[in-house]
Amino acid sequence: MAAYREHITVSGILGVAYATAAVFLFSYSLVQAVIVAVLTWIAGMLPDLDSESGRPIRELSGVVAAFAPLLMLQHAQGVGIRGDRAMLFAIVAYALVKYGGAFLLGKLTVHRGMFHSIPALLIASELTFLVYHSEEMRVRVLMAVGVGIGFLSHLVLDEMYSVQWDGMKVRLAKSAGTAMKFFGPEALPNGITMGLLLCLSYATLVEADIVHDPSKIPAPEMIHVTSDMEDAPIFRMAEQPPETQFQ
Repeated sequence: MAAYREHITVSGILGVAYATAAVFLFSYSLVQAVIVAVLTWIAGMLPDLDSESGRPIRELSGVVAAFAPLLMLQHAQGVGIRGDRAMLFAIVAYALVKYGGAFLLGKLTVHRGMFHSIPALLIASELTFLVYHSEEMRVRVLMAVGVGIGFLSHLVLDEMYSVQWDGMKVRLAKSAGTAMKFFGPEALPNGITMGLLLCLSYATLVEADIVHDPSKIPAPEMIHVTSDMEDAPIFRMAEQPPETQFQ
């Protein structure tokens, strides 16, 4: 299993590389590049939120708690919440993530559970897409992909370090296959994860205008009958074409 320092180093390098490509290849702004680099770096530590040791969860909860209010504040301003209400919104978000989130993760999760999985990667990316507020869809996609890259780097490193070389022999550690997985050994975490993934996937597709929300489909226009139409016959006989006479 890769160490904590290796995870943050690799995700940081990937964040810088991804941000550089976004600027020079896809014409994103420098500010957007800095934000996505930080998001990619943070995402490389997210799977260890279920860590049983103190340092990863302590540092991660601090970083996420500091960054989450910024995203929530941006989203609040985007939906019209400003001033004191927006500030209160950010404070509540910080407290919930810093204290409530860390407490629940410590009590309800186990290390190498569903946090280390492909569905968790998709959930993190979709949450970023939904929470990050921008008028440009491609900016939201940029941020979501960055989170996915950082998250994936953590899973790949864990699987790489589960392969042990003994001369010419290859041995797999007990942790092999516990990171790059779709399902865990317990039914309840699997059900919760898949249910959350389905809900977020639907919300993401609706937000991206790929799937239309049935509640937002406009009703068909009603035909208003005027006084001229009331006296008109229901059926109108089609005029017969004049007969052609052949000489």
